[in-house]
Amino acid sequence: MAIPRVFISSTYYDLKYIRNDIESFIKNLGYEPVLHEKNKITYTQTSSLEDSCYNEISLCDILICIIGNKYGTKSGDNDYSITMNELLNAIRDKKKIYVFIQKDVSIENNTYLRNKDLVDFKPFAADNIKIHEFIAELKTNNNNFPIQDFESVLDITNSIKDQFAGLFQNLLQNESTITNEKTYYDLVDTSNEIKNLVKSFEEEKELFFKKFDSTIYANNPLMTVLRDVLELEGIQLFINNKNELINFIEKMGYADDFDLFSEDLSYSRIDNSIRKTLKIKSDIFDEDGIIKNYRNFDKSRDAITMTSSEIEINDTELPF
Repeated sequence: MAIPRVFISSTYYDLKYIRNDIESFIKNLGYEPVLHEKNKITYTQTSSLEDSCYNEISLCDILICIIGNKYGTKSGDNDYSITMNELLNAIRDKKKIYVFIQKDVSIENNTYLRNKDLVDFKPFAADNIKIHEFIAELKTNNNNFPIQDFESVLDITNSIKDQFAGLFQNLLQNESTITNEKTYYDLVDTSNEIKNLVKSFEEEKELFFKKFDSTIYANNPLMTVLRDVLELEGIQLFINNKNELINFIEKMGYADDFDLFSEDLSYSRIDNSIRKTLKIKSDIFDEDGIIKNYRNFDKSRDAITMTSSEIEINDTELPF
């Protein structure tokens, strides 16, 4: 059963104890907390550490943003901090968002709003005027998520508990409403949709067997070896040509290790501190890029290989 993934966004060093407490709270709810310092973010050699965090947000369901006294690290893309950009990416991706502002910063923000036209306004609670500018922007343009003050982590966890309970109650009410409001015409529409789905399925099935020779490809040792090296237990691969193979490998999160002097394919992915490198010999394809039907397992194992090596990731260099 899939569980909600909750991205916890904030500056790190000044708020790390709050982050730890919220992580424990999210785990106790049965959800999955996502924090960069706990190796919950997949970093790749093709993306910066900053962009990897933004990409991870797209894979999460909820973002909890905590705004404290510190501005943090400036983004390499714009004038916002990385924490600010994490929130902006979540807004863009239409994620469920909860924002919490440290109370002394929130109080000072009211003073900032009254005096923002003064060129010499210097904040005391916040270490950078851009924090107040960003909060003001959120309050002006936000209509879709709550913004609350907090003095302790208990304020945050109590609020999240209430918000999640409200979400669950709304879900139950909506499901009940949908069930009670079903009419004869709704059921007719549903019946027609099912008929169309069955028809579409039959058409797709026919196209599938026209495209693939199921006997050959289901038993092609090359696909069996590829499945084994990728550790895809219980999955049967139906891949016909080079382009489909490359697309599948990239969907698995592997990045191209381009080698100008080799026609062989080489892809790698970093899982935690392990670099996995997948190599595929070019001679498994015919002149049209179609995957050959190898019947020899030993030859297939030589053609598709996976190696692993440990790399060093220095947490102190993470941009938070």
